[in-house]
Amino acid sequence: MSNYDFSYDPVTALREDQAKGKTAEIFSDIRKTMNIPLITSIWRGLAGMNNSLEEVWTLTKPIYLAGTPELSLNKMINSVYLPNLNSFNHKKFSQKDIKDIRNIIKVYNKSNGMNLMALSAFIISEYKPSINITNTIIQKKIIKTELPRLLNKDEISSDIWDIVKNVNSIGSPKGINSHVATLWRHLAHWPNFLELVYTKLRSIEEKGEILKTSKDMLNYIKVDGINLKRQKTKYNISEETFSTIHNYVKDTNQVIRMVVLGNMIDKWIE
Repeated sequence: MSNYDFSYDPVTALREDQAKGKTAEIFSDIRKTMNIPLITSIWRGLAGMNNSLEEVWTLTKPIYLAGTPELSLNKMINSVYLPNLNSFNHKKFSQKDIKDIRNIIKVYNKSNGMNLMALSAFIISEYKPSINITNTIIQKKIIKTELPRLLNKDEISSDIWDIVKNVNSIGSPKGINSHVATLWRHLAHWPNFLELVYTKLRSIEEKGEILKTSKDMLNYIKVDGINLKRQKTKYNISEETFSTIHNYVKDTNQVIRMVVLGNMIDKWIE
């Protein structure tokens, strides 16, 4: 496992409700195009890097519009073995809590997974996607899932933040000192659930199964991921932007880790 952490901090990256002007327009377009109710951290992180957000979204939007990322994601999840977390005791939580927890996890799994598939293809190709999106009209509406609000760090008590950091340490390059993935912060409404998740994942991690699954997923994408047709024109993005996206999709401890863990947990509590 590499030691590359997110090059931006998902906790302090631009919040959706802070976005203005062109950035707010792009965030809205991302939500509509991906059919999700929130923006995951990669886009918020890119928003803090000069014109990276607009440049990358302009280049990658055709991939998302084609519908290929979601199809490829579903195929991968059904192809790569995910470790089993055994039985989940639903009686410890209310039906509403379970519903909210599952909705949050499913939204992040979809967003993280689609980003993994699309941005991996983008980084591998080094050429502008050749999909023609002229006059394309998106028929989908944004998922109307009502999610509990994503808490800011200063709204989370120090005790609960320690729990968040513990579960975030699973598969992370720097343990509890790693940048906190947004899914865990969104689940901070249920610290008891996060403690249970940590206990379950820790035992699996100690067996090396999480890293193995992450490597299997990375290898799957290399062999069976989205294959873009090449154009003559290469894209031109900054070295910082390229490195940020490259590490985001190519390191087993960044978005791949969250796709693995998120889908393991979703299977566990279904």
